[in-house]
Amino acid sequence: MIRWFVELNFPTLIILVFMSVFLMINSIFRRKINKTFGLSLIVTVTEMLAYSAELWIAENGGSTSLCIFFCAMGYAVRPIIIYLFVKLSIRNDNTSALFRRLILVPMFLNTLAAFSAFFTDIVYTYNSSNEFVRGPLGYFTHLVCIFYMILLMLLTIRRFCRRDYSEGLIIFLIVTVNIIAMYTESFIGMYGTGRSAYALSIVFYYLFFSVESFKRDPLTNALNRRCFYIDSEKHREELTAVVSIDLNDLKKINDTMGHAKGDEAICTAVNSIDKAVPKGCTLYRTGGDEFMILCIRKEKSDVERLLSDIRAELKKTPYTCAIGAAYTNGEELDSVCARADAEMYRDKQIYKSKAAM
Repeated sequence: MIRWFVELNFPTLIILVFMSVFLMINSIFRRKINKTFGLSLIVTVTEMLAYSAELWIAENGGSTSLCIFFCAMGYAVRPIIIYLFVKLSIRNDNTSALFRRLILVPMFLNTLAAFSAFFTDIVYTYNSSNEFVRGPLGYFTHLVCIFYMILLMLLTIRRFCRRDYSEGLIIFLIVTVNIIAMYTESFIGMYGTGRSAYALSIVFYYLFFSVESFKRDPLTNALNRRCFYIDSEKHREELTAVVSIDLNDLKKINDTMGHAKGDEAICTAVNSIDKAVPKGCTLYRTGGDEFMILCIRKEKSDVERLLSDIRAELKKTPYTCAIGAAYTNGEELDSVCARADAEMYRDKQIYKSKAAM
């Protein structure tokens, strides 16, 4: 039986073992994210064991009730995996508590439908020969999975609208692969493809999180200094301007109201600046309260509009920033950044002069 089980699930088992090790040794993610990935592994293992037990019992003339039980277990947990992708996708969104509760309803209904096989054959049943028989609602679990996949696609579209292309692309691929796997498993009879698709989706979504953790500033989620230099080199021929930004009065905020308020000021400033940054420009946090924007293929009028939009967004907050811009003329990046910094410091002196009056 063990050999049969390993042969049936070998690719999934290897993926899950390696993923479990990564979760144990990785401490860079927040506990909530690691917990969600860990739960997704547990659910995948549960579905794998339930399906294998169901198949083994059915093929070896075991109890029909046990066949129904393990089939119900597999059906009940299958949509949970897709739901967990939804949960990860909305981790930073300001979604309401009501929405988060409502998206649990299809999972609850699916569980009721799966275990209804003990009382009715409306979803599925096993006959006296231990043959699986699908009922009128036999594809209810598949419909629930499709519901969560559609929700993921809508979240993907929203991410594309917010210019979050990286995670949007990963989610799109996860949905596409799982739809193909569900189709091949349900209508072509390639059993196990769905499970492998789930396991691989977990790994690649986790890989995306790992890559993002090295690219992003943990406090503000803006791209970090490393990315600033990598991107500036990558777009060296297309770079037209660099914008330097520095949050005003951060030391005063930290000294009088505490560092938590200082962090809040930094995050608020980043969110405001990011709203003003158009396509073709990218924001980076290069220091404590220092930020840079790389402008790719932008005219001088575009950059001036950007500076105006940033100031307009900051006026909606209690905070101000000193801002300076420098246009490229063929010199090295450090020289452009130095000129942008000089303009920024000039703006900061004007602010301090006004504050002292």
